[in-house]
Amino acid sequence: MVVGGSRRVGRGVALELARSGFDLILTYHNDLSGARETQSMANDHGAKVDLHKMDLNHSDLALAGVRGLGLEKLDALIVSAAAWEKDSAAGGDVDQAGQFMRINASTPIELSRALAPALRQSSLQGGACVIAFGDIHVDFRPLKDFQNYLASKRALQIGFQALALELAPKIRVNVIVAGVIAWPDSMPQVERDSYVARVPLRRVGTPHDAAALVRFLTLEAPFMTGAAITLDGGRSLG
Repeated sequence: MVVGGSRRVGRGVALELARSGFDLILTYHNDLSGARETQSMANDHGAKVDLHKMDLNHSDLALAGVRGLGLEKLDALIVSAAAWEKDSAAGGDVDQAGQFMRINASTPIELSRALAPALRQSSLQGGACVIAFGDIHVDFRPLKDFQNYLASKRALQIGFQALALELAPKIRVNVIVAGVIAWPDSMPQVERDSYVARVPLRRVGTPHDAAALVRFLTLEAPFMTGAAITLDGGRSLG
């Protein structure tokens, strides 16, 4: 299951898993057209793909929806969807803070628990794999005006480490701590150039970079759980 598979990183992950022989459940929020495009592309790789509408901001509905799927077996849960924007009211917007916390942390954690019975039935070496995407600025250098976003990503990272203990030994849980993986649509070119100048590898990541790491964690890392793996081209080195 790829949560947020309509475009960008989620699409890249879905296609990499399809090429690796997995059938897929792709969730989307509003972008049904993008989800159908991903579905068609994954079908071309031989994957059976089901689409499922999900709103991470409404935890009860999201959990009821996945339980309603009646899944008996699941090999991986990959959470790509997230909320990202600057703080409103200088970080004091309680509604925004709560929304980010639900979308970026609490609902993904509860989804993992809800799907645990199906994940425990996986026959993958080392057990099923649960992965979400964090952010290097949680541990590296805080971003001005992104307090609500970073607080939610910190909660995700800590929550997933605790989840790794809770769901072991049959389910592995890891976080990919990412720098920029594909540009936000709203970022001006001058800010993009400034960011790249501070990345040792002199580029940002691509959906393929993220998808390759997801594939490795899912299929080739049976002894890895509770890890926070940095994927940032060296940006967090300074």
